Amino acid sequence: MMTKDPFQPDDIVKSCCKLESGLNLSIQGIRACTRGALMPPLFCSAEDVVQGVVTKDFIVAKRKEYIRMLNDDQSEMDCKQCLMVEQKRYGDISFSRLGHVDLQHYSICNLRCSYCAYTRDNMHYPAQYDALAVLNVFSADEVEWNAHVDFAGGEPTLLENLEGYLEFFRNRRIRVLMFTNGVEFHQAIYDGLADGSIYIAATSVDAGTPSTYRALRGRDSYLQVLENLSRYAVAGSKGKGMLAAKYIFCESNYGDDDIAGFAYAMLALRPQQVWLTFDFAPMFLRQADRDCAPQIEAYAKLYLLLRKHGLEPFHYYKEAIATVSQEGKKIMDRLLSAIDRHGTTVPLGNPDLVLRDFRSGDQPEQGEPERFTCDPLSLTTHDGKLTPWSLEGKRVLLVPACPATQKLLSDREIQRADWIGFIDRNPIQQGKTLDGRTIYGYEDIPAVAADVILVVPPEKHRSEILKAISRNMGAGTQLAELA
Repeated sequence: MMTKDPFQPDDIVKSCCKLESGLNLSIQGIRACTRGALMPPLFCSAEDVVQGVVTKDFIVAKRKEYIRMLNDDQSEMDCKQCLMVEQKRYGDISFSRLGHVDLQHYSICNLRCSYCAYTRDNMHYPAQYDALAVLNVFSADEVEWNAHVDFAGGEPTLLENLEGYLEFFRNRRIRVLMFTNGVEFHQAIYDGLADGSIYIAATSVDAGTPSTYRALRGRDSYLQVLENLSRYAVAGSKGKGMLAAKYIFCESNYGDDDIAGFAYAMLALRPQQVWLTFDFAPMFLRQADRDCAPQIEAYAKLYLLLRKHGLEPFHYYKEAIATVSQEGKKIMDRLLSAIDRHGTTVPLGNPDLVLRDFRSGDQPEQGEPERFTCDPLSLTTHDGKLTPWSLEGKRVLLVPACPATQKLLSDREIQRADWIGFIDRNPIQQGKTLDGRTIYGYEDIPAVAADVILVVPPEKHRSEILKAISRNMGAGTQLAELA
């Protein structure tokens, strides 16, 4: 199936990396992606996949067609509302590569969560087609350097061929984000976290008491889940993959007992990450007038309580829905205002639990990296002074390997450096090349003997990135973070 290009190579068009190289393999069929309530039309139905209509040419043709629709003022598609849309030169777009994968071709699950659409609509189905056959239309050479898969859908530990999928992603060097409810311990997840082939295993706990968990999930498995997460946390502590424990604020889990219970469970488990977010459905699905004030206040309390005790929670909502919708951004702004408002003292029902604001100010404190800015390049030192800075002739490493650091390479001031390469924690990324430069691991820092390490850390990884660098950086190397 071949389709004529709808644009000339030099045409500037609206595009999106998800439409260019993404695949959402859902129980309904195949589309480019799903971002909250926003989703492009289906490439084809699940029945079509079973009939064997999916080929590389078929996917390429669909991607080109959807870029045409995105640029057609007369067409209707959810993508036009997405904040990820950007302008590009059409000739710079490749439609034949594999980037972000949403693996959701099954919805079978061993829980019945009250906030889950699959529960509400009674749609718990086994795998609807062979998703591996679809993925295999892309060769290893056609996988993007930063390709990753969101392994979600239903409960992945119930898939008959879980190990086969993990082997495919490992062989293709695709990072895996595994969403599991933690009810059943699975050795493949433990092993993947230990060796880094699973980048993150994320579990929504969503409760601080067994009774709330049972009411939300339809099963009395709270303590069992915490036990399994404690084992995954041990695997993540080996320095390769990471366990992320998530709290989704819903209609019935924002009381002080649950906030305190979850916080101290996290102190006992010590997962590598803690994610906080909202139930997307009532908070986002075009219900902007819904009152979510109680959840926002509870979120702020939990956020500050975790920070008080040395855990750095991540705003999952900020990275997900708030990046693609105006409604999501408004809720995120309200949340950040609540955190600022409660930053000094936020009492819970227990008077012994007093939350204090331990957040650092804008200026770097002693022990923090110096901050750098571009155009012109300057450095803010520990005493807050802004001074001109030059990288000319200096051996420089960029951390981590991601699109943000990749974009820095085009900066005129940054180009004056002698670029050695990138640093990334994930073994799946290490050894790859990005723009002709090698991606190293943290343990390689002493051997490459950099003069400067420039860090552009994503919010949820900042703490662990800076700690890993400090453990491996020599005395003669300068560390600076993008302001």
